Amino acid sequence: MIISLLQKIPVLIVGILLIVGALTIYFRSKNVTKAEFVKILKATKFLQVGILIFLVLFTGVFGVLNHIESKHFVSAVVSLNYSEASLAQNSNGTRYNMSEIICDEVIEKAIEKGALEDVTVKELKECLSVYPYVQGDVNDKANYHISTEFVVEYYASKHTEHLNSENVIALIASAYKDYYIEKYTDNFSLTEQEEKPDFTKMEYMDIVTYFNKETTSVLNYLYGMAEKGSSFVTENDTTFNSIAGKVFQFKETQIEQNLKSLILQHGIAKDKSSYIDRLAYQNKNTDFDKQKNYVSFNLCNDAIDMYSEEMTRVVLVPTWDGSGKYYMGRTKVGVDELSVLATGFSDSVASNNKEIMDNELIINKIKSANTNASANAQADALIELIDKSIDNFTTEAIKAGREYSNYTMNQCIAVSITGASLFRELKAVAAFALLTYAALLLISISKKFPKF
Repeated sequence: MIISLLQKIPVLIVGILLIVGALTIYFRSKNVTKAEFVKILKATKFLQVGILIFLVLFTGVFGVLNHIESKHFVSAVVSLNYSEASLAQNSNGTRYNMSEIICDEVIEKAIEKGALEDVTVKELKECLSVYPYVQGDVNDKANYHISTEFVVEYYASKHTEHLNSENVIALIASAYKDYYIEKYTDNFSLTEQEEKPDFTKMEYMDIVTYFNKETTSVLNYLYGMAEKGSSFVTENDTTFNSIAGKVFQFKETQIEQNLKSLILQHGIAKDKSSYIDRLAYQNKNTDFDKQKNYVSFNLCNDAIDMYSEEMTRVVLVPTWDGSGKYYMGRTKVGVDELSVLATGFSDSVASNNKEIMDNELIINKIKSANTNASANAQADALIELIDKSIDNFTTEAIKAGREYSNYTMNQCIAVSITGASLFRELKAVAAFALLTYAALLLISISKKFPKF
């Protein structure tokens, strides 16, 4: 950049004058005695009008150029405040990579967030650099260091000089937080779900099953987040539990009571014979599973009966084992384990019976129902409404989860931005003024020494 080059010219001139003045005095001082050298120094006027005028003008030019140049440079320190950071890991245990702070995806997000104009990802990336705040040394174990703080520097180029430097670095920091949350923290995303099916090709009861699965997925996510942040309140004054309550109520009323009841009441189906055959086939398979579970249940009971009554009476003492399970015996004799197995098989039989009865109810409703176009149209409209509502609940859950992640990551990833400060500029101008004065004074003194 032109400003950068112009800023270096005064510094270069002062440096040359300083060297020339010092070398001139050094070589010419050989032509005079020590007494004459001291006499020349004592006779020097330290406040000369010409020097002061040149000093003020030259320093003023440098100050203006330095001020303009400082506006193009900004740095930020990204601090990682979670426990895994000291192990050079992300919060999910994967290896941390500082280069991701200024990766293409982060820069692209920053450009989108700030609506930055006339700049590409490549052009902006060329202006950025990142390095550890404290460097370690791999050559000596005593100097090993895992940095948890990283410096991000931005220096505007001719392609980005129209942008506000502090705004750019703030956007990069914000975009990196969003990138980190999406990649390394808990996130509920629609992209992780299966592609939405075509409802026109599905049976109505299959759609009910699908809706139940989708709402259960949202509920499981909300309940999981509620365990992590039970007191967290979103910007809409909602909590994970309150959103879950709305979803659960919706599931019970709109899906189970309204849609499912409407389908069963009118026995509506898109292909009655095919759907009835499918349910009948499912019942055959379920009945086979029920028989296996029933046989297993009886085998467990028969095995329990084979234990000697006197033997079990001797060892039957109420107690708890090391795993926290309650059993009747000083030493386990297998009765308690068999009882648990029998209970499991009994539950499976009950579940099989319920599934068969539910399918038979649907079959009977469909068989006894007459064609009702209005009921089909009503169900289709309700399906469309429920589908949109589930999408809205999912979006609300995602938004709440991201707000919570942002809240927690704001505590785990801190960013401090250091822009142009008046104090630093004054220090630079003062240092330049001192060097300029020293250079001009040396040039002035060197002229008083004889050449030969």
